[in-house]
Amino acid sequence: MAKLTEEKVKHQLQQYFYSRRVVKEDQEGNPLRGKNGELLYEERPCTVTGVALALGMTGREELEKVQNKKIKALIRRALLRVEESAEEKLFSKDTAGGAKLFLSVNFSRWAEGAEREGGTVSLGVCSLWAE
Repeated sequence: MAKLTEEKVKHQLQQYFYSRRVVKEDQEGNPLRGKNGELLYEERPCTVTGVALALGMTGREELEKVQNKKIKALIRRALLRVEESAEEKLFSKDTAGGAKLFLSVNFSRWAEGAEREGGTVSLGVCSLWAE
């Protein structure tokens, strides 16, 4: 893996989240358009693995090995966006079950029986970052 710099990480993460928005297509691969001719978009799911791949890592486990505090903070924020994306899916009956599983596997505070401090869920963002 190439050396990560703060600017490179910012750019790669921006590109990753931007790539999640794709033009909707019909069955023949033609772009779909709205009533006024504007392109229609859909959001692809964001994932922890996707964040790792965007940073040129060979596995999601490498996210926890980042030592630079500024880069680690950028990764934490990216993981928070991934968590938010899944969290929003909890409000749809069609996606709630999958979202709950995704959150419990990828984010320690969502796991069944997660430790709670003072009756509230611990604010750890991702199990990889538990300290």
